[in-house]
Amino acid sequence: MSENNSPAKQTGDLMEYRKKRKQKRLIVKLLIVGLIFVAIIVIAVNFSAIIEPFKGIASRIETKTSDDVGFPIKLPGSASYSFDSFGNNFLLLTDTYLYTFGMNGGQNYALRHGYSNPTQCSNSKRILLYDKDYNDFSLYSDTSLIYSIKLDEKIVFASLSNNDDAAVVTNSDRYSNIIYIYNGKGEWRYTRKFIDENVMNVCFSSEEKYVYISTINVENGEIFSTIYKYDTTSETEAVWTYKLPSSCIPVDMYVKNGRVYIIYDNYVLALNEADGAVAGDASISGTVQCCDFSGSNNSLVYLDSSTNRKVLSIMNNDLTVLSTKVVNTTINRITEDGDNVYLVESGKLSGYNSSAEAVLEKQLNDDYMSFLKIGKNVLLLGYNSVDIETL
Repeated sequence: MSENNSPAKQTGDLMEYRKKRKQKRLIVKLLIVGLIFVAIIVIAVNFSAIIEPFKGIASRIETKTSDDVGFPIKLPGSASYSFDSFGNNFLLLTDTYLYTFGMNGGQNYALRHGYSNPTQCSNSKRILLYDKDYNDFSLYSDTSLIYSIKLDEKIVFASLSNNDDAAVVTNSDRYSNIIYIYNGKGEWRYTRKFIDENVMNVCFSSEEKYVYISTINVENGEIFSTIYKYDTTSETEAVWTYKLPSSCIPVDMYVKNGRVYIIYDNYVLALNEADGAVAGDASISGTVQCCDFSGSNNSLVYLDSSTNRKVLSIMNNDLTVLSTKVVNTTINRITEDGDNVYLVESGKLSGYNSSAEAVLEKQLNDDYMSFLKIGKNVLLLGYNSVDIETL
C-alpha cells in the first residue's frame, strides 16, 4: 500500500475536509449575523420613513359624502369655508365637516369633526385641525386620524411645522398665553409661558430645534412687538430677543434662507436666524391685506392709505421693493410659486414676475372667493363649487 493511500493519510484528509467545512459554515454564519446587524441598523435609522405609510392606519377614516370624481365639485351648505392645500391634495373645511380631495376631484374622506369653531393649518403631508376658543385639536393625513388631544386651556391659534410639529397657543388664568409643542405622534416636547405678552405668530426653524415667536404688549398706551428665538430642547431663556422701536402689530411670519420675516400691519422686517440682527426692512404706506413670502421673492398686497387702492408690492430677500402694481380691491389671497406671484382679480387669473410684468392672464368663467395653486393646476373656490384650471 502506498503512503498516499495509507489509512493515516485518509484519516488526515477527512479531518482536514471536516475542518474546512466547519470554517466555511462559521464564515457563512458570521456573514448572516453581519447582514442581520446591518439590516437592524438600516431599519433603525429609517424607522420613521418605513412606518410612515402605516401611521394612523388604526384610525383610517372611511366616511364619504360622495363617490363622485371630477370637477366642478359642488359645495355643501355651510356658513363658512376654509380652503387649503397639503401636498398633491387639498382640503375644504366647513362648520360641520373636514373634506379632503385628490387632484382628480374625488373625496379621500369626509369627517364630521364636531368642533364649534373649526380652524385649520396644513403642511405638505398633514392637516392640523383645532377648535378655536375651545380645547381640542387633531392631526390628520390624507386618509387617517393621527392623534387627537384635549387641553385644559382654550386654544387661541395653532401652527404646523414642515415635519409635523404642532405649536398650540392657549389662554390661561395665570398667563396671558402658553405655547405647547407636540411632535408628529402627539407627544409633548416643549412648553413656553408668557405672563404679560400676547403671542401673535409661531414659526419653526428649518431643523425645528428652534422656534420663533412674535408677541405684543402695551407700554404707556402704545402697542409694541417683540420677536424671540427659543431652543425647544432647553428650558433656558431666549437665544435672542428683538424689540421693535415703534408701534406695530404682527400679522404673519415666515422662515427661509437663514432669515425670519415678520409682516406687520404697516411694516416688514427681516432678522438673521443666527443672531437676530436686522437684515432688511420696509415701511408700508397703508395696511397689509395678504402676503406670501414662501417663493423666491416676497409679495404682499396692502390698502394704500392715500388712494384707498390695493397695491401689490414685490420685494427681494433684503426687502428692497422691486416693483408695485395696483390690483383689484376684492383680492384677499396671493400665492408665490418660484419667481412669480399669482392672484385672481376681476374674473381673471393673473401671474406676475418680479417686475410686476404679466406672465399669465387667463379669463375665468365666474367670480371666485379664493384659489390654490398646486403644480400646474389652479383650484378655484366659488360660491357653490370648486373648479380647476390647468396652466
